[in-house]
Amino acid sequence: MKKFNLNELIEYNDSRFNPKVLINETAYRMVLMNLRQGQSVPEHANQSVVTVYALVGHVTFHGGTDTCELHAGEVVCLEPGIPHSLNAHEDTALFVIAAGKTRTPPEDEKLDLRDIPRPLRHPLVFAKLDAIAAGDSFVLVNDHDPVPLMRQIDSMRHGQAALEYIQRGPDIFRIRIRRIAPSRPSDVPVKEKSTSLVAEIGKA
Repeated sequence: MKKFNLNELIEYNDSRFNPKVLINETAYRMVLMNLRQGQSVPEHANQSVVTVYALVGHVTFHGGTDTCELHAGEVVCLEPGIPHSLNAHEDTALFVIAAGKTRTPPEDEKLDLRDIPRPLRHPLVFAKLDAIAAGDSFVLVNDHDPVPLMRQIDSMRHGQAALEYIQRGPDIFRIRIRRIAPSRPSDVPVKEKSTSLVAEIGKA
């Protein structure tokens, strides 16, 4: 048995939002989220059902294509995999639980660039990234360390992807690219896309 006094755990940080993890188990996570007025939590997604209860304060809560105002005493619930974010309009404390039904992401697909002409490699990667949902990922296979590509992703899709090396040379490089936020209307497609090759991405 675990007992917490949430009112005593409310503690703000003037420079950034302050999450306090109370329980962190495989299928159950409990967090007290403290935000000063004007602070925000960037868009992210969780593979479990998320319940957010406002203890004190007022936030605007964005979940997928929906937006609602959340005041003290109110609660909102999200299905697995829905990107969400929030902005605090006053000092706020949120009690957050991620638990229950889990959306299992599909097994990572592979995008092997080694036999693809170099001018087409970057457009293929961007097309693949733009085609997957937040929370999903694919594994990039290449014959060299694609540092310029990673810089381009950070520049053109800033905050939308997380990159993790699985194998770092010397002859083969494998990088998991995970979408952590949905695309924006202002995103510009990479111009050199080849229609026929893009159609084959899902088969890679």
